[in-house]
Amino acid sequence: MRCRINGFYLLITVLLHIFVFQVSAEENDFALHIHVRYQQNDDQWQVIYQLPIAVDHVAFNRNSNFDRRNLYQLDPTKFVWDKAGDVLLIRSLDGSKFTSLELSFSSYYDFIQKDYTHNIKYTDGSTLLYTNHLTLGANIIEDKAVSPIGASFSGTQFHFYAPGQNIIFLGQAYSDQTHWTLENEGTYIYFGNITPIETDNMLAIVDPQLPKWVWNQTLKYFPQLFDYYQSKTGQALNFKPVVFFNYDQLDGDYSNYSGGTLDGLVQLTINGKRWIEENDRQFNTLFYFLAHEAAHFWNGQMFTFEEQHHAWMHEGGADAFANFAMLEFGLIDNSQMMLRFEQAANNCVLNKGTESLEQAAELWRYRNYYDCGAAMALASHLAIQAESPEKSVFDVWQGIFKANAVSRSYNQQDYFDQLSLLTGSETLTQALARFSRDTELDNQTEVASWFKQSGTTVSLSEDYPAAVKQHWGKQIVSDLMRTHCNAISISSYDDYLKTYPIESCKAFEKSYEIQYVGNFDIYKEGIAAYQLFRESCVNKRSIVLKNRAKQTEAEISCLSIPQNISPYMKLVTTTSGD
Repeated sequence: MRCRINGFYLLITVLLHIFVFQVSAEENDFALHIHVRYQQNDDQWQVIYQLPIAVDHVAFNRNSNFDRRNLYQLDPTKFVWDKAGDVLLIRSLDGSKFTSLELSFSSYYDFIQKDYTHNIKYTDGSTLLYTNHLTLGANIIEDKAVSPIGASFSGTQFHFYAPGQNIIFLGQAYSDQTHWTLENEGTYIYFGNITPIETDNMLAIVDPQLPKWVWNQTLKYFPQLFDYYQSKTGQALNFKPVVFFNYDQLDGDYSNYSGGTLDGLVQLTINGKRWIEENDRQFNTLFYFLAHEAAHFWNGQMFTFEEQHHAWMHEGGADAFANFAMLEFGLIDNSQMMLRFEQAANNCVLNKGTESLEQAAELWRYRNYYDCGAAMALASHLAIQAESPEKSVFDVWQGIFKANAVSRSYNQQDYFDQLSLLTGSETLTQALARFSRDTELDNQTEVASWFKQSGTTVSLSEDYPAAVKQHWGKQIVSDLMRTHCNAISISSYDDYLKTYPIESCKAFEKSYEIQYVGNFDIYKEGIAAYQLFRESCVNKRSIVLKNRAKQTEAEISCLSIPQNISPYMKLVTTTSGD
């Protein structure tokens, strides 16, 4: 009997311990819980926020480039939109505190300037959702009696619900529902029933309407790309990336693409019916994008760069990775690869301005990190091969990764240290450091000097390649938008540009499709179009922008005299590609 009583008390003690532990765990759960439910039949979303501590307002964590008030629907009997300066808030209607909030919205597929698309659709009705447009920022709460953590929450837990559908993200597939703890910049979540395609290197969700030749070519080269980067960097990927590949705007008489990377994924969209017919040039453009984005798995995710203002290593390095990969797989030859680098060097000279390369981010000139960084990578490569023909710029990265195997991060000095070691000199590293740091440089003289050090012949010419002609044609619209709006919002298609409205900018208050300036085609006759543009500005005449039918879209005045067209810098080297 005594044993039974002792056993009974032991059972009660255990149950009480479990109960106390569970209550304690709930009391110590200071995470924000976001419950996201997707209804595919009407393409609707319901989001419920549960906060651990009552607040009188919430604000979204991401300053997304769209107006949430036009998309997210609140219960008007309970909540109201408000603003504190430039920060958009949600408050309770009566001013009381709350611990839960519900909103709903229809999938939002529109292009968002300089931001991740909110939702991305597949032709079968399935969709992607970018998580971080929904995240909240924690309110600061100094009263420890109210919040022992000094904030309204710590950490964010997502809960996803999609009855009868797959939910796929970060290399894993789930049915009906799952949950995830938010990390870094968030991710895309797939909701739908497309069967994933899994290889040794990746997990792919491929649009059922994607032209077969596009996917077959991608499937042929993408696994090889991972193997190539692994062999060149000495680092195997420590995760299996997800590829979200969809097809949109099937009726559009054009072909273009868009996309990007987040932790563990590549998202790629191709647009337009011109993708239906197999086209090597189009695929090369697409593969270059994929190869660039895949390079970030190595130089941006497994290893992270420490300083945004030195992003030339990260972005220019990815461009260099992609160029050498295309050469390796026979998609381009050495002369074509050199032309790509040559054009990047010229774009760097044209667009960097008098500011230092480090200032590109604060001036919103991110493209300079790509172009100048690619030119810096080629200069590094040629200097290394002049010293050791069996080595390449990949050896710089291999050295960086080995030296930072513990910290898993790197900086500009790490790059310069490895480059000096491989070239046996600090001459080039000092020149690159000056270009990164200093202002008021003669960009063309500086860039030319990098290549002359390795025996590369540099000459100036007015024989402009097609890509440079396009550059000057596009520059007209960019200059007009920059001077009138202090911002640029443009998409580039096969043979025309599309501008997007910019708030409080009268000259570009609506969207335009532009192919001609006057009677000059900005793609085919970009030099002549730019000369007309500059002449019109000098003589204080308006610029006539015309669409594909040569109908006038807008007449816009010049606010400043644009720069002269620069001579084209040609690079001639006898050094092999890699």
